[in-house]
Amino acid sequence: MTRYTTTDVLICGAGVTGLTLAIELARHGVSFRLIEKRTTPFIGSRGKGIQPRTQEIFEDLGILNKVVAAAGSIPDYEPTVTTEAM
Repeated sequence: MTRYTTTDVLICGAGVTGLTLAIELARHGVSFRLIEKRTTPFIGSRGKGIQPRTQEIFEDLGILNKVVAAAGSIPDYEPTVTTEAM
């Protein structure tokens, strides 16, 4: 037997954008269904920092402190420039 459900929004993908949208919809009482094709979390990095605007959004969502606490640190990076005379 097929079971049907209704929802206001279907979110495809539980990445940063999908999860942020889910949090915001939940805050406003909008029903949603979040689907993700992966069965395990992505292990690795998709970015090396949290941009200031993203920090503002996370602060508004009430998750910035948790994200910062769970984040790793970025090792000091000393750029090097090599030039050759032509």
